[in-house]
Amino acid sequence: MSSWADYLNPDHPTALTPQIALGNPTSQSVVEFEGFVEYAFDRLITFKSIPTLFATNITAQMIVAFPHLGENFTSASALGTAFLSSPADQLGKYMCGNATTAHSFQQAFPLKQMNNASLYTNYTLGPAMTLETSFNPFAAGSSLNHVDGEMYQSTADFLMRYATPKGKTLKQLVAEYGNSSDPNYGPFGPGLRYILAGIGYKIRGGIPQGGSVPDTVHSGASGTSTTSAAGSTPKSGASVVTTSPVALAVTGWVVVMTLWVFGRLGFGGLKG
Repeated sequence: MSSWADYLNPDHPTALTPQIALGNPTSQSVVEFEGFVEYAFDRLITFKSIPTLFATNITAQMIVAFPHLGENFTSASALGTAFLSSPADQLGKYMCGNATTAHSFQQAFPLKQMNNASLYTNYTLGPAMTLETSFNPFAAGSSLNHVDGEMYQSTADFLMRYATPKGKTLKQLVAEYGNSSDPNYGPFGPGLRYILAGIGYKIRGGIPQGGSVPDTVHSGASGTSTTSAAGSTPKSGASVVTTSPVALAVTGWVVVMTLWVFGRLGFGGLKG
């Protein structure tokens, strides 16, 4: 999952930041700004239009634009007000604009070329995985935390979309789109496996070089998806935002995935 969200105005997202770390000095009734917390997933988020620019570069710029690391504020609200009136707010708005424009973000390749850790049967780089950025306003729990729902609905990377097909068992979905001929992978598409590799997992068989070839995508005038989500059950949405900065809904889809891993692979498919 990504740590990027609007922690300052979650009901009407306008500026995204990584998770904001706050301290509470025991001797004072104040909050201390301890910086921004990126997750492993965030380190490989890149801009599709600028492949050399990463979300983590924006985090670094944000720290410079809001130079209050280690400073105390009277409350979390006071810290938020200071941030929104600083140059860092423009960086947050820039991230929010991209995170609400379809096909803006991708997961960069954990490996730039074939090596001993790669799948020997893949000799060419597959396409990078496009993340879910079609929601406007930003939907915490769905945006960025999944692959594009429309682009991957009929591919081997169907599992990590924000919505699940109604009336379909995991076995049926694997038979239609997954790798049913290899019990090691099943619903784990090449894109999911290489994203897992990028955040530190050892992947049985090696790291695939990129994800699935996307479905044909049709976009409306606003640039957002027009055909996905029909006949599907959302995994999460804007209502997922809670008072906890990192709280996300745990969905049945995730539970299904977890049970498949533990039951089918016997813990052997992925090694941390």
